Amino acid sequence: MLERVTFLGTKLPSFRDAFEATSKLLRTKICEKRVERITERIGGERVAQREAAISNWSELKLTEKVAAPPGVKAPDVASVMGDGGRYQLRDFDPDATSHWHEYKAGLLQSLSSEPSASDPHPQIPDFFLQQERMDKLAREITQVAARVESPIDQLDPNQLSHSEISAIVLGPEEERGSTDYKPPKVIDRDVVASHHNSQLFGRHLASVAWSLGFFAAKRKAFVGDGQNWIWTEWERHFKPYGFVPILDFIHALTHIYAAAMAGRPVEQGWPDYVRWITAIWQGDVVSVIVDLAKRQQEMGLPTDADGDTSPRMLVTKTLTYLQNQTSRMNYPEYRQLGLPITSAHMESTVKQINRRIKGSEKFWSDEGSESLLQLVADEISDTKPMDEFWRNRSQTQPGYRTYAKHAI
Repeated sequence: MLERVTFLGTKLPSFRDAFEATSKLLRTKICEKRVERITERIGGERVAQREAAISNWSELKLTEKVAAPPGVKAPDVASVMGDGGRYQLRDFDPDATSHWHEYKAGLLQSLSSEPSASDPHPQIPDFFLQQERMDKLAREITQVAARVESPIDQLDPNQLSHSEISAIVLGPEEERGSTDYKPPKVIDRDVVASHHNSQLFGRHLASVAWSLGFFAAKRKAFVGDGQNWIWTEWERHFKPYGFVPILDFIHALTHIYAAAMAGRPVEQGWPDYVRWITAIWQGDVVSVIVDLAKRQQEMGLPTDADGDTSPRMLVTKTLTYLQNQTSRMNYPEYRQLGLPITSAHMESTVKQINRRIKGSEKFWSDEGSESLLQLVADEISDTKPMDEFWRNRSQTQPGYRTYAKHAI
């Protein structure tokens, strides 16, 4: 009964929905508050298990971290991705201006692909050369002034992650048009999520990656956008084990588009965008940096009077961004190795987590949000960690059946 109640409390949009489903489907009278307490208590047990696993992983020797755990087969291709989502805390720092806070999510995928002797897709897909779609995508992420009317204009970008915006603007994967480029095939995925700081989350992500045998994979990728915390954790936990750092191509695209269009009409900026994004796709980042440096010289450096979306500021930001990220933008080599070049699969992952966590009417405590983030991540992971949890819990806890009966 505890398992069923916890499942409904995790999968349905709210504890109220879980309470109604419990009453109808299980024919058991459990008040809404009891459903919440049961779900969060079980989530707390999973968090405790997770923390123990992280501690055990931290104590491993270097040689043990390189190898897959006993009984675990390393995938041929391993991919780790990181991103963030938004949710509301009931109690928050007095210095904060909003209830909205960020949680961190990670996606760990076993992939299948074949390496090539050369770049298998040197030509940029036509999809990335569709002006109207690129305009919508770029201006929402970079908060560039709108030129095309869209329902998304009503959204607050500060409450959306990069992955969420990409999902809204680009639409479902199957609706994005045909392209010759085929990314690596996903075999299975696992998800982690937490509201902890980046340093703690990095250890969490690395411990799960090791448990899945990712550190022993033949080919390994670590994909993210330009957030500093992502690359700090890559350098700390993944770089020593050969994970190739890859900047999400979509994120690079939005910066390129913003700089190309800054302060001039579409007919002038679009040719530069096409030339620059084609160069980025083909790995020629240096030529784009040179062009942007010339444009910056023509426009001048930003002044104190320039806002975040002023033309001079956009060009300068993009130039700095490319200079900082150049080492993670060798896309021809990544395609040749059969590695992913976008964090597109993070889109659906963040969206799935948000269905339970995010909402203008949802306010969480620290403990409650961490419990639910853990449970939601467990439920959408292909390895089904909750199945093992319930098997072990029923076998190791004395008086489990009696306890469960009284808990209900």
